[in-house]
Amino acid sequence: MELVPMKVDTREQTGKGPARRMRLEGLIPGVVYGLGRKTVPLSIPQRTFERLYLGLEGANVLIDLEVPGEKREESVAAIIKEVQRDPVTRALLSVDLQWVSLREAIEVEVPIEVTGDAPGVEDDGGVVQQQLHTVTVSCLPTQIPEHIVATIDGMHIGDALFVSDLPQIEGVTYVPEADEVVLTIAPPISEEDLETRVDEEMLESLVDLEVGEAEELVPEEEAEEEEEAAPPTEGTQVNVQEIDESELTEGPA
Repeated sequence: MELVPMKVDTREQTGKGPARRMRLEGLIPGVVYGLGRKTVPLSIPQRTFERLYLGLEGANVLIDLEVPGEKREESVAAIIKEVQRDPVTRALLSVDLQWVSLREAIEVEVPIEVTGDAPGVEDDGGVVQQQLHTVTVSCLPTQIPEHIVATIDGMHIGDALFVSDLPQIEGVTYVPEADEVVLTIAPPISEEDLETRVDEEMLESLVDLEVGEAEELVPEEEAEEEEEAAPPTEGTQVNVQEIDESELTEGPA
């Protein structure tokens, strides 16, 4: 796996306000940490990161990260640890990067790509039910596979594919137990079963909604009564409505 160069700047201001202003200027707030180094707040050019990350979401990429004031080492690179997006617009909100040694094995999630033609699907109308969409592997950063191929050729209804059936790759070790199920070929779903399943899901959603509404009403009344009866305490005020964005973007706790 080749290293992709990326230049970033450091930033001094943190919090929701500065982060919002950065995004308006085409920058993404981020951090980099790892290998016993101090956490460094970063300002990442949005276009640069999007070009690097485009099409790689869910995959792994090694970054030759150039940070002002940080000594560059040939045996050290950075990986994308976490990307936060707006749940509605999908706009990039923040990026967490982690330093890794190119000489030491790390554990990463690698996407599983299902290929092949299963008779249980093609001939009998079965359905591929995939339990694992990614698999944890241990390897050197330079040996991280882009994806792991899971071949379903020859599989019939009722067959299962396990971690032990995944291809063996030199230098790559699968972390899950060998007998963990990756996918199965399930029988086709009849229209009657499908209607029943839809009805059950709708009923469950209605029950959850009613329970949620009840839970919102009862504790509020009890809380008001307790607030009137209980004396005020000192030094225990907590603001649950204001969450500093730095808690979301400044790296691990």
